[in-house]
Amino acid sequence: MLWMEWFHLQKQVTIQNGQLDLRDWRVEDGDVLLLDGEWEFYPSQWLISGGRERAAEAGAVLIPVPGGWNKALNAEQPTPYGYGSYRLILHVDPGKNQNYSVRVPSVRTSSELYVNGRLLAGSGGVADTEDGYTAKNLPYSTTFTADENGVIELVIQAANYVDSRNSGIARSIKFGSEDAIAREMKISVSMQLMATVIFLMHSVYAFILFLLGNREKKLLYFSLLTLCISFANLLSNDEKLFHQLFYIGTTWDFRLANCALMLGVYALLQCTNHRELRYWRRISPFVTVMILGAAVITLFLQPEQIITIFPVYMLSGGIAIVVTVIAIAKAVIKDIRSNLLLLIAFLVLVHHYVWSLFWRDSGLSLVYYPFDQILAMGCLASVWFKQYFNMHAHTKEIAATLQRMNEHKDQFLANTSHEFRNPLHSILIMSQTVLNRERHLMQARSVKELETVLTVGRRLTLILNDLIDAMSLREGNPRLHKTSVSIPSIVTGVLDMLQYHAEAKSLRIANEIPVNFPPVYADENRVIQIIFNLLHNAVKYTNEGSIVIQAAIKDGKAHITIKDTGIGMEEELLKRLFRPYEQAGRSETMIEGGFGLGLSICKQLVELHGGTLDVSSEAGGGSTFTFSLELAEMGAWNEVAAASSYDSEGRTMIASDESAAALADALPVLPAVETKRDRPCLLIVDDDPVNLQVLESILPSDEYETAMVTSGKEALVLLDQREWDLVISDIMMPQMSGYELARIIRGRFTLTELPILLITARSQPEDIQSGFMAGANDYVTKPVDATELKSRIKALITIKQSVREQQRLEAAWLQAQIQPHFLFNALNAVTALSNIDLNKMRRLLDEFSNFLRNKFKFHNMDGLVPIEEELSLVHSYLYIEQVRFDERLKVNWEIGECRDLKVPFLSIQPLVENAIIHGVMKRVRGGRIEIRIAVHDTHTEVMVEDDGVGMDESQLEQLLERKPDSQSGVGLINTDQRLKRHFGTGLQISSVPGKGTKVIFHVRKK
Repeated sequence: MLWMEWFHLQKQVTIQNGQLDLRDWRVEDGDVLLLDGEWEFYPSQWLISGGRERAAEAGAVLIPVPGGWNKALNAEQPTPYGYGSYRLILHVDPGKNQNYSVRVPSVRTSSELYVNGRLLAGSGGVADTEDGYTAKNLPYSTTFTADENGVIELVIQAANYVDSRNSGIARSIKFGSEDAIAREMKISVSMQLMATVIFLMHSVYAFILFLLGNREKKLLYFSLLTLCISFANLLSNDEKLFHQLFYIGTTWDFRLANCALMLGVYALLQCTNHRELRYWRRISPFVTVMILGAAVITLFLQPEQIITIFPVYMLSGGIAIVVTVIAIAKAVIKDIRSNLLLLIAFLVLVHHYVWSLFWRDSGLSLVYYPFDQILAMGCLASVWFKQYFNMHAHTKEIAATLQRMNEHKDQFLANTSHEFRNPLHSILIMSQTVLNRERHLMQARSVKELETVLTVGRRLTLILNDLIDAMSLREGNPRLHKTSVSIPSIVTGVLDMLQYHAEAKSLRIANEIPVNFPPVYADENRVIQIIFNLLHNAVKYTNEGSIVIQAAIKDGKAHITIKDTGIGMEEELLKRLFRPYEQAGRSETMIEGGFGLGLSICKQLVELHGGTLDVSSEAGGGSTFTFSLELAEMGAWNEVAAASSYDSEGRTMIASDESAAALADALPVLPAVETKRDRPCLLIVDDDPVNLQVLESILPSDEYETAMVTSGKEALVLLDQREWDLVISDIMMPQMSGYELARIIRGRFTLTELPILLITARSQPEDIQSGFMAGANDYVTKPVDATELKSRIKALITIKQSVREQQRLEAAWLQAQIQPHFLFNALNAVTALSNIDLNKMRRLLDEFSNFLRNKFKFHNMDGLVPIEEELSLVHSYLYIEQVRFDERLKVNWEIGECRDLKVPFLSIQPLVENAIIHGVMKRVRGGRIEIRIAVHDTHTEVMVEDDGVGMDESQLEQLLERKPDSQSGVGLINTDQRLKRHFGTGLQISSVPGKGTKVIFHVRKK
């Protein structure tokens, strides 16, 4: 009830004949008096000039204060323009040694305050002519004491030559003790600042919800409404805080205040369903034009012209209030539960502004009362936050769906293997049956080729088993059937399966395991799988030299060693070698294919058998894999020989019970993601016009949007002109082959950003492998089958759109999580500064506004923006953070000449934010951020460096890795992917623990 007490402490007194007797007044009670009544007024006279009192000429009149002097200046032709002097004599108790204060809220439009003949305060410059006059009407106050007789003579000399309204003292002048006036001013300023910050906060969060939500326009208009109210409060309320910080002059004061009023009226209408009103719908366009037209015209008018159209402002505001209340009442009648808070909010606002108009017309100067506005904002906040939380719940549901889809991806390969394994087994069984039955009737060449088919088929069976086992091992459901197993027999059979690959590379494979090597106690199929994977890996990464297989008994276990003279591995790769889907870099090995599951499965299978799998290697010096297995009991060798699954020639046989294998579970069908365009955009490259004509007939224009060129160079030109969904290219072309074109495209676009489908006349493995190594996603052979071509096109486009959609959802999720946190931190800083440093608070609000304006612009995340726009965002963000962290955060800029540079939106700011949050602010003392842009001949280097806590190698390795079960690092990964797409290279991150982190990316010149 503090506010009721303050209103009670403001008292009006009756002044008669320019004098007021306050000798019986108890000033120590803290009352604030409103000096309303009859003051002496001397029209067109200065009572004090040049610092000395002058004898007043005849013609003093009594004039009511507050009120206008128009009639007093010229009774026959009242005018607001001129000058004059007010005087009031106060008699206080001379026995009280008391400091008194006077608060002058508004004198149109310049004034000087003299107390007992001394000039103590003023606003603007008074003069008896317009040439020497300066218009400025801001509130001011001063402190003084009475003379020895307890007399206080107040003289206010005023002048006005610009405001056509009633001039003179426009608001009640306040008088009281120094403490009482100072306390009232402090409370008034605090309340206005609080109300302004609250309105700005609502404006900001409504705008954020508009950007992150479903683009509900009412949120945008609500943001505009609260912003206009905040701006109007700063310009026009008691203390005129905006002018105290940054004085813009009388002309722009009139313009901006009334323009904000009209924009607020327009936003108020748009916040409701006013167009649903039956008759209003017809005239609303004309009212809208009138309101917006008045807002625009106001910016070009002079103050006296603006005053003449005040009736238009009042009419517009009245219409808006009435229509809004009717629209809300109609909505409440339909659904009172959902719209009751909205009705209360608008009724409270209407009450506040009607009361404000009455207060202004009466001239009373009361303590600022913001609580009805705060109540209204609380009701509106409840409405919007309810909608936001509903949207957030929907977003979480989508995120959970995406996580489930990621889990389905892990099962996809295993399910595909189940689907392929049974038909493959049928092929192997039938081929084996034909070979056994017809061997004596077939030529030797046919027998050899059929045996090769069986060998390749068995190898494919093992690969499919790897895919199935990857999921089985992950779920913890291994299938081990341990028996006594002969290692020499298994190695011989596996070598037969890999002989074709070894001969193609002229490798020497030496099996140095003795024939009488003791058996091991293990699952035979699993041991075959382990040895096949290790040997296949050795053959794959050994281009020349030899591969040696050895076995020895140590510590009661069998140790099998596979040593090769291949390319070897660096220490960094050895650390993550046994992770799923890990492979040596293709850029170094020039080897395509494989899933990177073999070694991971081998290690898990060996450990399930109670053994270990170790590796030693060095780059260029080959690799050595050694695994151990438990030895079988003595005397088990005969059992092994009898139960061996290998014939006398050492070739693997298919067990008879495999012919009765049950069908695998059906492969789940994943829903396809539709493309956003009506027709996919295809770029087709072939040097033969006939082939182009054939493809054109297969791909009709009503289903596909195609562009056909006859060379790779023409295709590269078209790539820069628009976005394509797929490139279809022939391989054999003059000047630039399909391989070279694929390599150039892949240097700029990833496999999912721009898929490539190659068309080839040959289907030999080496041709297909070359295409995949060049960067192709898929291939079809000539003559092209229409159904196959369309199916492959659809599959590639679906993959591209799926990945794009996932990246978009990632960016939306990231922004939604970060911005509320940053918003509340910034607003806390504004609140803290409101009582400390108003200038710094204003600067912070400006930078905060600039940050949000740039941050939440509707940008195409795939496009580029000028570097100035990105740096403006970074500047604002850093200023806000420096206000928060003060001396703990230091920033150094080194910006070269880069005006024409364009970068992806939000490419530098996330790096700076990451450096602050995860770098320098991890230290108690803070640190330094360095931002450098260096322009070179071929490219521009952008660097963000900090001296924070840094990272070790393991953290660096995982920083840009996308993990299905992790949500961290999405911002850096997203930035890295967009940089790679535009410029071919992504983020280069280096860090030293305890010393800091450096992030660099290059922008190539076009």
